[in-house]
Amino acid sequence: MQRRDFLKYMLSSTVAGSAWFANGMPGIATAEAAAAAKSLIVIFQRGGCDGLNVAVPYGDAAYYSLRPTIAIPRAGQTGGALDLNGFFGLHPAMSALHKLYQQGNVAVFPATHYPNASLSHFDSEQFIESGVISKTSNGWLNRHLEASSNSSGMRGVSFGTEIAQALRGKVPVSSFNDLAAFDLDMTASAEPRMTARLQKIYAQNPHLGGNNGVRIQNAGRTLFADLGLVQQLDVKGYQPANGAIYPNNSYGTQLRQAAQLIKAGVGLELATVNIGGWDTHQTQGNQAGYQANMLKIFADGIAALYADLGTAMQDVMILTMTEFGRTAEENGSQGTDHGNAGCWFALGGGVRSGVYGQWPGLSKTQLYKGRYLAHSVDFRDIFGEVASKHLGNNALASLLPGHNHTPLNFLG
Repeated sequence: MQRRDFLKYMLSSTVAGSAWFANGMPGIATAEAAAAAKSLIVIFQRGGCDGLNVAVPYGDAAYYSLRPTIAIPRAGQTGGALDLNGFFGLHPAMSALHKLYQQGNVAVFPATHYPNASLSHFDSEQFIESGVISKTSNGWLNRHLEASSNSSGMRGVSFGTEIAQALRGKVPVSSFNDLAAFDLDMTASAEPRMTARLQKIYAQNPHLGGNNGVRIQNAGRTLFADLGLVQQLDVKGYQPANGAIYPNNSYGTQLRQAAQLIKAGVGLELATVNIGGWDTHQTQGNQAGYQANMLKIFADGIAALYADLGTAMQDVMILTMTEFGRTAEENGSQGTDHGNAGCWFALGGGVRSGVYGQWPGLSKTQLYKGRYLAHSVDFRDIFGEVASKHLGNNALASLLPGHNHTPLNFLG
């Protein structure tokens, strides 16, 4: 439930409905008490990003025969890939991320997905964010919060117009499109009166309304806790550190606000951020063009976040993902269609630079179903290592049910 929708619901509730709430308002923790030991920021490239032009397999000759117009030149050539290991190179628009790789802080997973994958945006997003290859109502990040109690305060934040599937579940989390616009949309004199009225409602028993009563109470308590925390922040006046310059769009704004929350010590453990626009069916471009522009924004945002957090990055990990890659061969519109394995990244938090997972190859006999890059890394193995080695959650059987974890060893 969105915060303003919840408020409208509360304002329209009858006196009988007030019997659903109890336990009063939680106190706002101090920054010292609320600070989380470790944080994870998940960036989802929605639309299906073409990983073959992100981590470019310039050492595989078949790559160039499959992509006569949209391929990225080999490393060392004009406009060529930025070399990683003599076989792979990053798209030249991602120089900001390449610098971090050279510093030893970026893991690259060029062939990441799951078995018997769906070509549906909705299904693949659902499966990946749930951490389960089936339709389920909760997400892997919320299951982590449910299993742990590392901090109080604003433990989980989903940036965007709705809560990401990864953070849906039993534990209440916060949802913002923009922290600067988060308020009750009331006059300064009216807000205290309304807050006091709603706090009285919270003093009553939520169980009279059954499970719905408890859930709505939890959502309401999260609302007012969020308001208390956000009101202590100077969101509009925040100045990024270390010369960090975020992209001038919602993606950049959300990354900047995630950094501010971490540095403010509100207890942030998990945050999800979206960057859409990766469904490149036509005029995708090569070293220049539409995807190149998108990749520059994507990489520049990550580098800004990295710089802004500075030494705090030792306790912060950034994990990027996409619901699938694209077809190995370009289509007749100089684009790519829905595919299979895609390219993911992990940065900071003890990450060791390298390219992880065997390369499946791009020859006709190596392609999955003759059209798609096969996967060699199961995304759940990435999740498992992040959870166990970074977040300190070793209960992988309940966090990622039905999956036997295989260590990738990208974390020190």
